[in-house]
Amino acid sequence: MVIGIIGASISGLIAGKRLAEAGHDVTIIEKSRSLGGRLKTVKLDDLNLDVGLTHFDVNTNTFGSFVKKQEEEGAVQKWAKEFNYYDGTKLLDVGPNSDSHQYYTGTNGLQSLAESMSRWVDIKSEEKAGGLTYIGPDRSKKRSWMINLTDISVFECDAVIIATSAVDAYGLLQTVQNKTESRRIIRHIDEVRYDGCFSLAATYNKQELPDWKGIECENSAIKWISNESSKLNADQAALVIQSTPAFYREHAHKSDDEIKELIFEEASDIVGSWVHHSKSTYLQNWKYFKAKNPINEYFMELELDDAPLALIGDYLGGFSLENAFVSGYNLSEYWKKKYTEVTV
Repeated sequence: MVIGIIGASISGLIAGKRLAEAGHDVTIIEKSRSLGGRLKTVKLDDLNLDVGLTHFDVNTNTFGSFVKKQEEEGAVQKWAKEFNYYDGTKLLDVGPNSDSHQYYTGTNGLQSLAESMSRWVDIKSEEKAGGLTYIGPDRSKKRSWMINLTDISVFECDAVIIATSAVDAYGLLQTVQNKTESRRIIRHIDEVRYDGCFSLAATYNKQELPDWKGIECENSAIKWISNESSKLNADQAALVIQSTPAFYREHAHKSDDEIKELIFEEASDIVGSWVHHSKSTYLQNWKYFKAKNPINEYFMELELDDAPLALIGDYLGGFSLENAFVSGYNLSEYWKKKYTEVTV
């Protein structure tokens, strides 16, 4: 089959990679220049800093096998088993409810994981899907679906996988005309809600490197602080500071400079006043950072044998990087078995 995947998230990338390995012709359409969704890495002063997800853990064999291979290839490294904890008044070595657990990160930024998976598929980056047209079994054209791009071109395919946020998936499904089968899916994903987040990366000159790897924060406008220099074995201090959803909602209308100053002010209570004296900064606005009420299914499918369509992503089965990976992986396994005419 010719498969069009909308969204180069880790869900879309792992599904695309595995379906391409099974013999399908896979193209991923991504509206951004970069791949990986929340696996976003930016370069500041020659340091690769993670401004989306900064680390992850492993709880399933499926994801564990993938991570082990990435670790053997040098793309992933063990990072920490516990993090420091800020309770709103003081910084503690560990939180009161902390349990030792292995956390991983990239050796040179987590986005490299996404880029490594993209080698198996064709990528149309900076191309936005504006809608879907169902051609159906009585079509005169060769393919069952047309993905309508906002530059007025189209991509024809036999099957569609939507690997975007629930909000974007909802918008795409609304364009599928006269398909009552899509209404069940639309009702479910319309109920998904997201927390937003500001993620501020900053580098520092002549600043002593912090002796902690990460700080989990409570009773603060800051949710998490990552010591990025500890991942890179760098001799230059670098942080990623992430806000709470409440801070995001309160300040989303403000300018980038105002938001940066507010985040630094809050972070100074936790790590010290030196945090204000940054060399370079980058602010990432994550409108759909984390699903608050994910759907308890790993993927959802529009069950049309002549025109397969499925949804995958980090709002299905949970909200972690692992959930997103397993969502795409499970759909690929299901479709590999379902569409057996493909030569492996």
